[in-house]
Amino acid sequence: MVKVFLVEDESIIRRGIRDNIAWESHGFEFVGEAGDGEYAYPLLLNTKPDILITDIKMPFMDGLELSRLVKKSLPKTRIIILSGYNEFEYAKEAIKIGISDYLLKPVTSVSLLDTLKHVADEIREEQEKSRLLERYFASYEKYTEFLDNTNYTGVDRKLILDFLKLGAMEECDPFVEEYFAAIGENNYQSLLLRQYLTMDIFYCIQEFLKGLGEGNVTISPEVTDIKRIPKVIVSVDTTKMYLKEQFQAAIEARNSVSNDRYGSVIQSATRPEVCLMRGAEMLLIMAEAAAQKGSTGEALTLLNRLR
Repeated sequence: MVKVFLVEDESIIRRGIRDNIAWESHGFEFVGEAGDGEYAYPLLLNTKPDILITDIKMPFMDGLELSRLVKKSLPKTRIIILSGYNEFEYAKEAIKIGISDYLLKPVTSVSLLDTLKHVADEIREEQEKSRLLERYFASYEKYTEFLDNTNYTGVDRKLILDFLKLGAMEECDPFVEEYFAAIGENNYQSLLLRQYLTMDIFYCIQEFLKGLGEGNVTISPEVTDIKRIPKVIVSVDTTKMYLKEQFQAAIEARNSVSNDRYGSVIQSATRPEVCLMRGAEMLLIMAEAAAQKGSTGEALTLLNRLR
């Protein structure tokens, strides 16, 4: 159940919201109510709701001030503002605080319930991601033991980010294949290694996409969906395919917002003679990174591929 707390100084509206929604049948638990922010705050600290619904204009402590306090003490609590004021300053302040939604009065039960369901879906998504991360870190000790017994040294984040900045779409397939070749078959046949390799590259890509600027690019939900990872690492081939798709999506996003910045580099890099040079350059970069980490054997293997 997703816990909901309501703060509204107008008792008729408060009772109307409380009594006209079948909370439990929609997956919610109504855990409390209050007529002003000052009275509500200690109750919120005690009940720790997943969603707070609050009016803006209230005596003693208004909804915006209450929201600021809640975001500091209960950062995971989502907040829905109810307001009779269609003013830009209120909405702008709500965005600064981190409000999930801003609804203008009068609010119907149907519209409020639709908003609650949307916010609840976001909460469940975050909870699922948290569970995945817990499983990811819970087995970290096993992973470090695995690294101690192999010559694999983990994901080279600089190499990944350099490729995301300068690589071309058609280079994604060979880049992933070369990366796996550098890791070595004995290593990447391990499901545990594929799990951490994929997770590490996933976060490299998310970091890169975030750097492009929110709102500047449309990203497919499949690219940001961490829940896909347990399904794709079941085999080497599906892992490679997933990573290739991730790189392609990231580079496509990069191209859509930064053609002026990277366009000439990418255009020249697609010429056949330059592609050969870039392939050799990539191998040299990977060999240098391996040598710096003390993996001499891995570095020599990569240099031999240049012959």
